[in-house]
Parts: sequence; structure tokens; C-alpha cells
Amino acid sequence: MALAFPPVDNFPSMHRRFCPPILIVGIFALVAGANLHADPVAEMTSFSVFKTVNLEKLASGTVMSVRGVPMSGARDLALESCYVVRKPLQKTADFQRLWNAARHSELKVYLHADFPLPPNAAQFQQVGNAPANASVKALMAVTEKLPASSAELQLSNADAKAFKPGSGFAAYWSNLLFHRAETYVSGGFAALPPYETKGEAVRNGDEIARLLKAAGKVKTQFSALLDGTPLLGGKAAFPASFYWEMFDVEGLAAFNLGVLYGRSTPGGYQSVDAQYYASGGYYTFLTFCQMWPVTIGSQECTLVWRGDLISSPGLASLHGVERMGSSTAMMRETQRNIKCLLDDASKSP
Repeated sequence: MALAFPPVDNFPSMHRRFCPPILIVGIFALVAGANLHADPVAEMTSFSVFKTVNLEKLASGTVMSVRGVPMSGARDLALESCYVVRKPLQKTADFQRLWNAARHSELKVYLHADFPLPPNAAQFQQVGNAPANASVKALMAVTEKLPASSAELQLSNADAKAFKPGSGFAAYWSNLLFHRAETYVSGGFAALPPYETKGEAVRNGDEIARLLKAAGKVKTQFSALLDGTPLLGGKAAFPASFYWEMFDVEGLAAFNLGVLYGRSTPGGYQSVDAQYYASGGYYTFLTFCQMWPVTIGSQECTLVWRGDLISSPGLASLHGVERMGSSTAMMRETQRNIKCLLDDASKSP
């Protein structure tokens, strides 16, 4: 999923694991139940900015992406998308869980790795397999100059001082990612160190709370899911899928750490993908997804709504036309990610 402003060159990847394996079981039992929502489109329009949706048009491959609700924070932005996957709900959930954007070079996701719990250092050694391209070399150069170059990265002051000359790029970042993941798993957002190298102390727990407060209808729609995650201070009640990535942010490689929580609902499936650390591009990124089973013609398909809530330091300095242009570029990048997913889905069994 990779952001930088302005302009936006790459959007965080749509590899998102919308449905962990343990949650696949039981989805269709719920879908087959008597409490199904009779009209998925009506439900979607009740909490989203979409007021008219043409399922047949979406089923032809169209991806609708628009700006979401106005956000209260200067560095915040909301986007919404909807599309149709021409597969039944269970297969769609499973496919999106397994899809990996790193297979598409045009999306500039260089590395992606899932890791089980508890995290251990070996799960982050793949950092050493980063490609020797200009973006990665730029990050290597910045890393080697720490702590003097700390303003170019999103780190805590302690992180910036932890790099020792000669210790190595891969060793530094694999160790940082491992300890961030370990900290999140043990203590949630409250335990994570803040970003401190851009002139202020930014805590992702505060960023998430502000994003969700501004997107009230989305927060309400996903309240049962959110209450079962650490995103707002609760305990994890739903199975989680953890991952890390390396991607491009306008010529400078960056890392992120994320976790996906999901649950079956009477009318389909919900998930939230929370990126709780990023070394560049954005502070935090939430991707909500809701799926409903729909029949188009005689084919079982899945209607998908996606909502992105983003906090990025680069957005704070943009106003008027510049801000509009940046959000438009992000919408286009969102559509490109989703279309890659849809193309792969059309070729899979």
C-alpha cells in the first residue's frame, strides 16, 4: 500500500488478506442463513459515499473509486472504492487473502512476507533479499547516514541512534521490524514507540482514533469488528494475519508492518487491515473491506466495498488544487491495484 505526497507515485498494495484461513469456515453457513441482508447495495449506500451502484457495470470490470468523507485532520484523507469479483463469497475471500501484489512489478512492492505468531527474528531476514534497484539503494544510502539522516525516515529517536556504522542495512531493518512487530503483538498500539524524527512525536494510536472519529459511519458499520481488535484499545478477539512489506515511495524504498482482522457477518464478511508502522510515505493506513454475495445473471459473484483512511505527513502541506490532485492520483492508483487483483482473479479457478 505506499504513499508519498505530492504526487502519489505508488499506493499501498492490495495484497490484503481479507479472510484468514481459520475464518473461511462458517462463512457460507452464515450466508445461507435466514438473516441475510436482502439488498447489499442498499446496505453499502447506507454507510458509504456511494449512492448509486450499477452491479452489471461493476461486474464488467469497472472499479469505482471516489473521495470519502471530509476528514478533520490536515494530514488525513479518506477514499472509497467498490467492485465486483466474479466468484462466490468464499472463493473471493480466500483469493483476496492469498493475493500478493509483489507479483506485479508495476505496483512496486519489492518484498512481501506473512509471519505467524509469536514473531521471531528469522521471519524478517528476507530484508536481505531486497532487489538492487535505485529505490532500495537510496534507502541504503539514507540508512548508512543515520542518525544524521533521520529526518528522511519515520523512526523514534532511539531507532535513529541505534544504527551503528558497519552493522549493515539488512541487519538494522530486520531487527527494527522484528522488535516493532513483537511490541505490537505484546502491547498493541499503546506500546509502540512514536515517530519522532520529523519534528513532532506522532503515535499511531492517536492517528487511528482521529481517523475513525471523522469517518463515523464507517466506524459504526465496523464497530463489532473494531471492538474485537486492539485498534481502539480493546483486546484481539478475532484471528489475525500479520505481514511486512518493502515498497517504493517516489524513489525511496520503505518498509511497513500490518495486521489484518476479519469476521463473518450475517450478510457476508468484514475485515480491517491496519498498518501500524511505516518507515516512509504515511504514518498509518487503515483499509476496511466488506463483502456481500450477489447474483449477476446466473453467476454467483461478490460485491466488495473498500474504504481507506490515511494519515500522511505530506498531506498536511497541501491545499486546494494540490490536495485535489494528490487525492485524484491516489484514487487512480487504488483502481490500478484493484484491477491487478481482478485480472488475477479472472485467471484463477
